[in-house]
Amino acid sequence: EGKPYSYSGLTMQPHAWNPTMMFIKEKVDKISEQNFTTVLANLYRNEKDSNGWHADNEKELGINPVIASVSFGAERSFHLQHNFIKEQKLKINLEHGSLLIMKGTTQHFWKHQIPKTAKPIGPRINLTFRIIK
Repeated sequence: EGKPYSYSGLTMQPHAWNPTMMFIKEKVDKISEQNFTTVLANLYRNEKDSNGWHADNEKELGINPVIASVSFGAERSFHLQHNFIKEQKLKINLEHGSLLIMKGTTQHFWKHQIPKTAKPIGPRINLTFRIIK
């Protein structure tokens, strides 16, 4: 609380943890062995909502950030691509209730995205837990 977070030219002002977010955070903290300080909630309304290739490498996250991503709702494809070896790619289906953890040097060597798709898809909420330094 009290620590704003900036990405893609936006600065997000924090709100207090509500009981539902605290419940999810405690589960994610335990599994990941971290103590996350913030969460971003993103709504993907349908197959047209996406985010492009990026790394979570903002200075507020430190050198080797740990990012924990929890998905609720429609399944979406999560893509990873190596920065230097373009043939190295990975696709992971993020199902309802799934937890994806990125840590170590992932943000140095890989970019990731949730692409648009032609297949109709229902809404999805993604919570990304981070530690702001």
